[in-house]
Amino acid sequence: MNGLCFQISNWILIVEENKLCRQGREVTVEPRLVNLLSFLAQSPSEVFGREELIEHIWDGAIVSDQVVTQSIFELRKILKDGRVDCERFIATVPKRGYRLVADTVELTCDDARKLITESKNADEIVDDEKTTDIDTELDYEQAITVFPAGPLTRAVTHISKHAAAEEAKSDTKLTFLQRYKLQLFDSFLLSVLICIIVLCTYVQAKPEITRSLDTQVIEFSYCASQKSDKTSEYLADGISQKLMNDVLTLSNYRVQLKKTDFTTGILPGKLVSVRIDKQLGLSYLDINYRNNASNRIIFSKQYLISGDEMYDSLQKASSDLMVALRINPTPKQLDYVMKDLPEDQDLLTKLIIANHYTNQVDPKLFMQGIDLFEDILSVEPTNGLVLAERYIAYNVLSSLSLSDEFVNEIKRSSADLLENNSYEGNKVLAAREYEALALQALLQGHELKANNLITLAGKSRRSSIYYIIVGKLAELTGNLDSAGDAYTQAFYIDTSIETYQLSSNLAFHSNLERMAIFMYRAMNSRAIKLV
Repeated sequence: MNGLCFQISNWILIVEENKLCRQGREVTVEPRLVNLLSFLAQSPSEVFGREELIEHIWDGAIVSDQVVTQSIFELRKILKDGRVDCERFIATVPKRGYRLVADTVELTCDDARKLITESKNADEIVDDEKTTDIDTELDYEQAITVFPAGPLTRAVTHISKHAAAEEAKSDTKLTFLQRYKLQLFDSFLLSVLICIIVLCTYVQAKPEITRSLDTQVIEFSYCASQKSDKTSEYLADGISQKLMNDVLTLSNYRVQLKKTDFTTGILPGKLVSVRIDKQLGLSYLDINYRNNASNRIIFSKQYLISGDEMYDSLQKASSDLMVALRINPTPKQLDYVMKDLPEDQDLLTKLIIANHYTNQVDPKLFMQGIDLFEDILSVEPTNGLVLAERYIAYNVLSSLSLSDEFVNEIKRSSADLLENNSYEGNKVLAAREYEALALQALLQGHELKANNLITLAGKSRRSSIYYIIVGKLAELTGNLDSAGDAYTQAFYIDTSIETYQLSSNLAFHSNLERMAIFMYRAMNSRAIKLV
């Protein structure tokens, strides 16, 4: 496409320089957007679908529809140049695609540069005329203005003139006392004027900030595509949690699960969204990373997860996301975040969906997640990660329901956990296994062992359950401030009723109104229903 030039309405597009010019202004445009605009300009008024645009502009690469939509949005924004009432440039044809509707003429490079030069010269002439008109108007205003226009200044001037007139009328000079009174009154008016100006300047200069961004916070969310089913939605939720834990393990970023829409306060600087999309009977994992500070999509990629591709695709997606976030893990670290994940497609799918169910407050849905853990263990009975997940899940369900119904299941899962993976100081476990063993030691009254285990878990990652266990151990030592800080941090990661209830009821009851007053007030007491 190099060497092409177009006149699109009052814009001149020079493709080889990646520039748009209009009325003396030059705008440098991304090559991707230049290629898209020049492609549309070669066939003005012709409708192009998303697939056709992807084929010609992105060379058939696998990109989501959102990337095309974002590119069209950015082009429209550049062409409008901040004007609200300007003509349309690119029109959307429902269910078909996009077309260029502005007047378009193909130019040679010489003609394009000639038009740009003429536009600049015309602007300089207009600017000179405007400057001359302004100078003439200022001279005229100075000629007809005989006193200042401000009310208070006019009052001071009027008083001085009135005093002079009275003095001339009476043909006598003002006494010293009279002059002193007039000067004192003038000084008072001037002081009031200065105070008003200073006060108005201070009030106008003071910003009112209701929201700010924290670039070290990443929010993870998931969504369902229009063609996906419930299973795909559950997979998207489970994978978003998996990627969030990977970021916790491999970086110093702080993370949040998107469960609450914050309208004020500090907002996350980065957003990672996960979606499962269905195309031609195949399932694809669609990951998007947006930087809120620049409001740009930094990373967007699809991965095939049908057949036996899920394990490899999860590993590749995690590695690619780390690169996009400028995290540089070693191959050993990347292997660690995949530790004990089943490589079998069916078992891995069950594990991911189980993580979705065990993030629900409904006991029936929660129990479905535990049942999936049991299914996996029937095939891989020595899988330490799944044993840990099942043990934590039973304790969480018991704490949320405030019931002794699951005592036998907790004892059985606890025995299986110890039998399979008794703690050894030189053995490296997954972070979830350390958390499960620390919770087990806490419930059995072994505080020192629980502290050692949760410290090992924190070296890998710090999840919400990690902070809750840390808070419980701090309470047992009488350090209520540290306990409140830990519970608040858990609530920050996973802002939900479940986290509040776990902080209150896991292992033993904690008085959050006393230790974590912010967390207590953040939850509407009428909405806290212990299921």
